[in-house]
Amino acid sequence: MSENNVSHLRIGFVLSGSTTSTAKIQLTQEGEERVFEGMLVVISSKRRKIEYLGRIDSIKPVNEFYREGDPWSEARKKGIPLDAIGDVGRSYVLSEVSLLGTLGNSGLRDVRYPPEPGDKVYMINDGEGYEKKIFGIERGESGYIWYGNIIGYKQIALPLNIENITMHLGIFGVTGSGKSYGLGYLLELLSKIPYVLPDSSTTYLALPTIVIDANGDYLDYHEHFLDSGLIGIGKFRNIYRMVFRKSKALGRPFTKGITIDLDVFNTRELAEFIISYKTAGKEINELQVAGLELALKELEYDSFTNLFTENFENLKYKLDELSTGRDAPIHSSTRRAIASALEKFKSDVIERDKLVTKSPQINVEFIEQITKEPSLVIFDFSAEGAPGVSPLEKQLVIAYLSRLLYNKFTEYKNRGEDRYLLFIIEECQNYIPNTSNYPVHATLTRDYLSLIATQGRKFGICLGLVSQRPAFVDPVVVSMLNTYIIHRVSPDDATYIRKISGGLPKSLENRLTTLERGKAIVVGQMNPLGYPVLVEVGRRSIEHKMGKTNVMDGLYTLFKSK
Repeated sequence: MSENNVSHLRIGFVLSGSTTSTAKIQLTQEGEERVFEGMLVVISSKRRKIEYLGRIDSIKPVNEFYREGDPWSEARKKGIPLDAIGDVGRSYVLSEVSLLGTLGNSGLRDVRYPPEPGDKVYMINDGEGYEKKIFGIERGESGYIWYGNIIGYKQIALPLNIENITMHLGIFGVTGSGKSYGLGYLLELLSKIPYVLPDSSTTYLALPTIVIDANGDYLDYHEHFLDSGLIGIGKFRNIYRMVFRKSKALGRPFTKGITIDLDVFNTRELAEFIISYKTAGKEINELQVAGLELALKELEYDSFTNLFTENFENLKYKLDELSTGRDAPIHSSTRRAIASALEKFKSDVIERDKLVTKSPQINVEFIEQITKEPSLVIFDFSAEGAPGVSPLEKQLVIAYLSRLLYNKFTEYKNRGEDRYLLFIIEECQNYIPNTSNYPVHATLTRDYLSLIATQGRKFGICLGLVSQRPAFVDPVVVSMLNTYIIHRVSPDDATYIRKISGGLPKSLENRLTTLERGKAIVVGQMNPLGYPVLVEVGRRSIEHKMGKTNVMDGLYTLFKSK
C-alpha cells in the first residue's frame, strides 16, 4: 500500500505489545471521528512489506486529567472545571484490534509475525482491489453473489458462496430490523448467480426457490412479474403465488390454489394430525391416535384421499365395529372422541376449505417444473392469501410440501440427477418449535423439517429458516444451520444467538440488540472470510411496498371527513 495514495485514510499507529492475534493502536484525530467497534481496517507494515486485516474490537478514550485516583481528584470533587487550566493534559484514544490475517492476492493468510510499533493503520481503500485481497474472490466469479457493503465502506461488499447454501441458512431479526427486506434482496441475488463458461463468457443462473410468506412481504415480486409482461427478476422463469381456495386472489395469472393429497402421509402421521387438529394442537391423546391408526389400517384403502373425499362413511363404520363388544380394541368413549375429531377434520379441511383433492396443485409434476425451469414460488399465508385458515392447516400444508420435496429430491439423487431448491420458511417457530419455551404442537412439520435439515443437503434441498424469535425454534434443527444473517434481535434472544453462531466477537456481540434497520451480521459457511462481518444490506431492485403503512395520511383523511 502506498502511503501517498491513502494518506487521507490513515486512522492510527500501532503501539508496542502486539501479538499474532491482537494489536493495540492509537487513533489519529481523523480515526477518532471515523472508527467504530466491529469495523475492518488495514495495518501496513512498511518494513515487512505486508498488510494485515484487522477488526476494531474496542475503543477507549484516555485523558490524564480524568484517571481514577490522579492528582486532580480533589479538584473534580470541588467542581473545578479542569479544561479551564488549558489543554495541557494528554488526551488520546486507544483501540484493541483483532488480527484476522495477512492480505494476499488469493485472500487471507495466517499471521506469522505481529505488527511492529509505528506501523500505520488505514481504512480500507475502496479503489485498490481489496475485495480480492480480503476474500480471494473478484466480482463476477462463478458461484458468488455480493450481499451488501461492509459497514464503513461504500464499495466493498461481502461475497456469499452459493455452494455452501446447501448447508442451510438462518435469518433472524425482530420486526422492523430489515429482515424481510434483506431476504427479498437475497432472492434477487439468487435469481442471477454468475457462472463463467469455458470460453470465459458469463451467463447467469437462478436457484429455484419456495418461500412460505407469512405476511405477504414478497408479493411485490409476483406483482412485478405480472405487471412487466411476465418478465421475472433475474433468471427466474416464472413467479407463482399459491393461495388457499377462499382467497380473492385465486383466478389471477400464475396464481394457484393450495391443494394437497393425503397419500403422502403414513397411517400414524395422518391419525396424529387429525386428533391434534380437534384440540387445536394443544394436546394429543395417545389412545385416540392409536384407535384411529388401527381403523385406518384395517380398512386397507389404497388412498387416504379417496377415503376422506368419497368413502368417509366406511371409516365411521369401521370405528363402530372396532368399539363394539366386550373385548373391543377401542373403548366407546375413545370412539366418540375419534369420531368427533374426524368430523371436524372433514368439515373444515375437506369440505369448507377444500384443501384435499385427488388432483392437487402441489404435486411431483409441479416440483419437476419449477426446478427444471427455475422459478420463485410464494406460498401466501397472509390474511389475503389464507383467509380464515387455521395455523394447523398451514402446518398440514408445510408437512405435505416437506414430505413431497424430500421424496422427489431423493428420487432425483437415486437416478443420478442433480436438482437444487431453496426452501424458505418465515415464522418457522410455528412449524419447528422449541417446545421447552414455545409450546406449539407441530409434530408433523417438525419431524419432516428435521429430516430435511439433517438429510436434505445430500439431495439438494437447501433449508432457509426465518424467525423473529430464534430461541423459539427447535434447537436440533437450528444446530444444522451453517450460515446466519442476524439482524437486530431482542435481548432475550441475544444469548441464544451467541450460542448457535459459535460465538461472536464482543465488538459485534454487543451490537446484537442495537443494530440499525438494514444492517446485519453475517457468519458461517457462506461467508468466505471465515469471520463474522457487519454489513449493510444492498438495495432491492423491486420496491418493497407490501406491508407498508401510511398512518399520518390515514389519520388526516379521517380528520377531514368529519
